[in-house]
Amino acid sequence: MDYERFKQLIADGVDCYILNTGNFMGKPVGKENTLMILERIVEGKAKWEPFGNLTGIKIMKIDGFDADLSNVEYKTQLKKRFQDRLNFIKSRDTERGGIDKLPADAHEAVEKLIAEIG
Repeated sequence: MDYERFKQLIADGVDCYILNTGNFMGKPVGKENTLMILERIVEGKAKWEPFGNLTGIKIMKIDGFDADLSNVEYKTQLKKRFQDRLNFIKSRDTERGGIDKLPADAHEAVEKLIAEIG
């Protein structure tokens, strides 16, 4: 039910942002970085660029944090993390009797991203 509600929010035009507040490829993401990103979003100054060939995903380029799909190490790690997310989503099918099972389109969306990463 939560998934369907969140999906409807996005469909209705609510923006969705994901912030990495831990580290990026071994480099700490400081509170200054997070605050700067949030300020740009709130002030309407965020500049969004397509993220390679990944359907429906745009990124904000931040100095010192290069999300570069031509970098083999980065691409490998990104694919692994999406695979981890897919494995988690699939685990919900049976964990706790499947009470947290997500619809097939959740699986399909992550599988599509993994395929697009290549």
